[in-house]
Amino acid sequence: MAIVVHIVNTPKTDATEAYEASWALLDAQSARHPEGRQSHTAWLVGDVLHVCDVWDAQENMDAFMKTIGPVIQECGMTLAGPPEVGQLLKVVRPD
Repeated sequence: MAIVVHIVNTPKTDATEAYEASWALLDAQSARHPEGRQSHTAWLVGDVLHVCDVWDAQENMDAFMKTIGPVIQECGMTLAGPPEVGQLLKVVRPD
């Protein structure tokens, strides 16, 4: 069963730059495409970064969290609360 994870960061005036810096660090670790992640979407609401990932299993997400945690911290981002994790019911895509 696939799971969906929504993470909300605290307000950060340079959220776009911090997000891009996190990708550079992931690239340096060859961690851009972690095992089991089916999709990644990120967006801003004002200066608050939101991230939604779809994973094939909780175990793969948990393993990646060990990698991304230090990256997030190094880029100066903090989470507004614990990630919301739920069962993915449906993804609708055009044919």
